[in-house]
Amino acid sequence: MKTNKEFIEGIYNKADEISKEKAEKKSNNISKIINMAAILVIIFCIGVNVNIHQKGQKENIKIEEKTIGLTTVNDFANFCSIIKNSKQAQDYNKYMEKEDTSIEVGEINDSTNESITNTQVENVDEADIVKVYQNYIYYVTGNRIVIVDAHKAQDSSKIAEINYEEEFSPSEIYVNKNKLVVVSEGNDYKTSTMINREISSIKNKTIILIYDISNKNTPKEIRRIEVDGEYLSSRMIENNIYFATSKYINTSEILNETEAEIDEQNYKPKYKDTVISKETKCIEYDDVYCFNQIDTTNYLIVAGLNIEENKEVEIQTFLGAGEYIYSSEKNMYIAKTNVVYEKGIFKSANTHILKFALSNGSIIFQTEVAVEGQINNQFSMDENGEYFRIATTTGDTWKIDENTSNNIFVLNNKLEEIGKVTGFGKEEKIYSVRYTEDKAYVVTYKRTDPLFVIDLSVPSNPQILGELKIPGYSTYLHQYDETHLIGFGYDTKEDGTLITTNGLKMVMFDISDVNNPKELYKVTIGDQNTNSELIYNHKALLYSRDNNIIAFPLATYARKDINSRVAIYEIDLDKGFILKGEISNKITNYENFIERIVYVDNAYYTLSYKFIKVVSMDTLNLIKEIEI
Repeated sequence: MKTNKEFIEGIYNKADEISKEKAEKKSNNISKIINMAAILVIIFCIGVNVNIHQKGQKENIKIEEKTIGLTTVNDFANFCSIIKNSKQAQDYNKYMEKEDTSIEVGEINDSTNESITNTQVENVDEADIVKVYQNYIYYVTGNRIVIVDAHKAQDSSKIAEINYEEEFSPSEIYVNKNKLVVVSEGNDYKTSTMINREISSIKNKTIILIYDISNKNTPKEIRRIEVDGEYLSSRMIENNIYFATSKYINTSEILNETEAEIDEQNYKPKYKDTVISKETKCIEYDDVYCFNQIDTTNYLIVAGLNIEENKEVEIQTFLGAGEYIYSSEKNMYIAKTNVVYEKGIFKSANTHILKFALSNGSIIFQTEVAVEGQINNQFSMDENGEYFRIATTTGDTWKIDENTSNNIFVLNNKLEEIGKVTGFGKEEKIYSVRYTEDKAYVVTYKRTDPLFVIDLSVPSNPQILGELKIPGYSTYLHQYDETHLIGFGYDTKEDGTLITTNGLKMVMFDISDVNNPKELYKVTIGDQNTNSELIYNHKALLYSRDNNIIAFPLATYARKDINSRVAIYEIDLDKGFILKGEISNKITNYENFIERIVYVDNAYYTLSYKFIKVVSMDTLNLIKEIEI
């Protein structure tokens, strides 16, 4: 989750195609072994930790998991052996031979007239920096969470604040009935010595805080869960939260010292759940499982809990890594792209997918598979009934050439391939995907913006039905109705061999004739100096079909002249996108940038670090400003 300051820095750095991809795929560029921190972060070996306090249940589940091929790490000696024999260790040794270098380390809502988070799957909520629930606004800003009473626009006011100071940083939130759930990230600092050098490392941890907000004026913390690892993502389904973390393992000590000289306790992932105890507990090595293929030395920790029950968080631990998360109401899929380079030259890539069953806070590993190519983001994945669909790009996505093309694979509930369509969009890569029940809409790009319509009604035989080529590209696709699709992205212009962005674009696709999709309407927004968080974060979009609202934050900069605003559109299928107006902030520093727009009853609320503007939805006249 980007902070206000990081978002502004992204604007100043002009978040074009490359910066967007770096933000979305921060762990993808493992190719060239530039720093050892990256080298020491890759193995795909998976394990499971299931309720280490209920021995009988743990053993039963282990037997079940072993039948699908998982093996246990078992103990620290075996753990060290896995690390030393991994591909990553071989890369490390080659590097050390060359150079003596130190190593540095959609929610259910009772109100019918307030906005909700724009999510991928209905009934599967996604955490965000703002939530609106029953006429209250909850907003993460800096190291604080503020609560605003928005029952009456003219009387709106901040009624509470939770301030974390320097303890840790809140990232995202959920609101469910009388519970506020805060996802935060904290750090533990440790100094160790290796090869006569002192090394400082940061041990990330993910913190889930649950508050009772029966009294909105005085939120009360009632539960705290701490799990080792950097926060990847989470979902809330009814009263259940499922989340995943990735814990970096500093393997340099293992590769350079004997086991007798190492404190094995330092390598055990840890967790705490105050509903049971305030003590931190270790996850033992015999509760960690792995695959035969060894590529990445991270712990992937997946956890689930029911916020209405006093039952200890359920944790499963894997020696491996995760990157993107897709979740239906029944299953969660965690995907990680693995890229192989030889002497700096791209050789191959695949995407490893892990499937988990979800039920009342329990998350149980089911199976895994690898498919050819790399995925773009969570929207590359989809589940429809018994089938899982995934779109990938084959070839080097950083250097698009004649070997680059795209695919859709259809897998059954055991993740066995039953159908595919491959090789489309040659010399282009995927920028956005949207699935419906029996169709996939895929945007690829290099010089033009092809929209492919792919029929998935027969899972064993996917077929490309139609294709539309237009300038620019869409990074996010949003379904308007059964025959129309909205695309958000960049407009582009071509001058010889040079292609540059020409502002943002919003386009309405007519997909009523699946064999002949058309661009029905398009608006270009701003110029090459204009950007929006919506380009890489779908949760920045405010959309309401019932209220005919589509709005999103924008920023335009030219030297020292910066404009932060939200654009508000109506949609008329006979006339196109109609700009209803804009709400702007005067920019003096990053604290004034608008991060989100929401609505409650008949008023818009634009959110920035310093204040919230309240504006009439009918007239766009300012009602008041709330200092926060």
